[in-house]
Amino acid sequence: MTNTLRKFSILGDSISSFQGYSPWGAEHYGPDTGVATGVFTAEDTWWMQVIRALGGELLSNLSISGNTIVTEGKMGGFPAGRIRQLAVDGIAPDHILLYAGLNDAIFYIPPEVFGAEYRQLLARIQEEYPRSGLHCGTLLLGAIGGDQRSMRPLVQRLAPYNDAIRQAADAAGAHLVDLAAMGFRYTSLDAFHPNGEGMKQLASLWLRALDADSLEG
Repeated sequence: MTNTLRKFSILGDSISSFQGYSPWGAEHYGPDTGVATGVFTAEDTWWMQVIRALGGELLSNLSISGNTIVTEGKMGGFPAGRIRQLAVDGIAPDHILLYAGLNDAIFYIPPEVFGAEYRQLLARIQEEYPRSGLHCGTLLLGAIGGDQRSMRPLVQRLAPYNDAIRQAADAAGAHLVDLAAMGFRYTSLDAFHPNGEGMKQLASLWLRALDADSLEG
């Protein structure tokens, strides 16, 4: 019987990583840290919850802890070889969920530089996977202890980066998943990485912001 489940690949940073799914040594979450994070298995991650809710299956996760969009620095960029690994055994993903850029804001990468390299990244992905739906998430910051007011200056600093993502997605004809427009922050331990509850909240936001029409086919 032919497997007709839609196949999803994930591209991002530590928030989207998990041991045994992300490249070896590149993960932030895993079974060993589950007690501290509340994220015990891949089923607890935001991306797996989204895939399950949409009746799909994971093809590949190329999320690396500390990664930035810009190519400057050791953890920078998404090289062609990594993008090619979003496919597995010659099978291309039906949908690619891209959620990255928070590290660029943390490291004070100029927004105009970030925007230019984000556009280049979308072009490389679309050249490699012209038939795959590309979904670009705008950036959120976690709330510490449920306090939505904490880290407000950093939340404000994300604004030009999110504008750059919106503009890049529009120019590329990619699907925008405007999480930031919802005005909600997931719960976290450190204002960046979701805890178990925060993963559920982030998954819910993705499912609300995904364009249903973009998932057809």
